[in-house]
Order: sequence, then C-alpha cells, then structure tokens
Amino acid sequence: MAYLYHLCAPDFRGNILYPLNGLWNHFPDLYEREKEKYVGRESVLEYRIPILDAVWGDTVNLSTLDPRLLVMARRQLGIPFSQLLMRRLVCIPVERIATLPAVRYDSASHWRNSSPGDSSVPATPPDHEFAAFDPAQYQETYEVPSLHREYLQRQLAAGERALGFVFVPHVLVAAPIDLNGLDIIDL
Repeated sequence: MAYLYHLCAPDFRGNILYPLNGLWNHFPDLYEREKEKYVGRESVLEYRIPILDAVWGDTVNLSTLDPRLLVMARRQLGIPFSQLLMRRLVCIPVERIATLPAVRYDSASHWRNSSPGDSSVPATPPDHEFAAFDPAQYQETYEVPSLHREYLQRQLAAGERALGFVFVPHVLVAAPIDLNGLDIIDL
C-alpha cells in the first residue's frame, strides 16, 4: 500500500487534518501557533497553486517521503533537528485522498518558501513543478533526495537553520482529510 505522510502537532485535536487556513474556523489558537512556521515567508500562504487554483494556506501539505528518513539523514550528517521533525506522524493511505482536489509538487527549486530572507530567490516556484495528482500513478519517495542532503549541508556550513522538507516532493490537498482510524505515531 502506498502512503503519504504528515507531521501532526503533539496536541493534534480530533480526526480531521485541516489546511492551515481551515484551522482558523475550528481551532483559532492552533492556527495562530501554526502560522508562525511562515514568519519571514508569509506571502507563501497566498501563493495560488497552479492546476489546483487554491492558495497555499488552503492546502494540506503531504510528504511523499516518510519523515523518519529525514530524521535519519539529519543524524547521519550531524544536522540539528528542526522543531517540525519533533512532531508526531500520520501515514495516510493514498486511497484516503483519491477523490480530493490535489496536485503533486516536485519541490525541485528554491523559492521564498525554502529560502526566507534570501532576496536572490524567486517569490514563487516554477509552474512546471506542479502536476495533477493521479492516485493510480502515485509512487512514494523512498530515499532522501540528494538536493535535500546538499541543502542540509549548505545550511550547516552557513550556520543557518535547515527547514524540514526542502526539495522533498509533496502532494498538496485543497480539502480537509479524514484521519479516522489512522494511528498517529511518534517519530
């Protein structure tokens, strides 16, 4: 069975995984805390995603790579853990999102989302990094991308914080996701 992955806060509530903007209606306190992840890159939340025609803040970001592999890569490289990687993990069967509006995002280029504060990167990613999501063709990513490893080493050498999922392919879902019956586990 193929999976997509999402990291949940330790105080995750209920059985529905909401897009960030959706948290405002259900759990305003969580919304305020979670939007802090976008400090320095707030414009990302208003970026309109090609094909999906939804803004970034109206999507749930699911990784195609099991985050436990990112944790192992950081350990191997001696990279400090980001707060995001201290969260809990839910493994979502691809069938769970098969009927929801979604796109695959390759995450192969630096832009404001991956490089906040770097004025040399574009404000938005290239459109060609987005494709309609086809659950029948979906394949997990089974190795940490070399671009991600290089990014980690570059951030370490520069003495800068490394974000958790730079250059890791994602599926962006423009709808809440029902997690009923799925386990949320510690990394």
